[in-house]
Amino acid sequence: MRTELEELDNAVCAALGGADDARRGLKAALAACTAADVAVPAQITGCLQAADEHLGYGERMEARTLLTVAHRLLSRTSPRPVVLPGPREVDRVKGSARG
Repeated sequence: MRTELEELDNAVCAALGGADDARRGLKAALAACTAADVAVPAQITGCLQAADEHLGYGERMEARTLLTVAHRLLSRTSPRPVVLPGPREVDRVKGSARG
């Protein structure tokens, strides 16, 4: 199940990919966060609002810069779980490297 912040990040990535309805997707994703009572950090909200304004004026390069910053900030807010090998798996890998 995706969280609202992951959906917001997906909307940012779609906007970076040049989606025609980027502004609408970003607004919908932000609205979903608000509806779910998910706090979006002020830096991310500021980047997205400024990017939306730049997109409104047709300033794609400026918007892309702000969207990239928002994407990187979002990637820090919802870290993906990392699966680490257990001790037996490490020993098995070390043993296969020796022999």
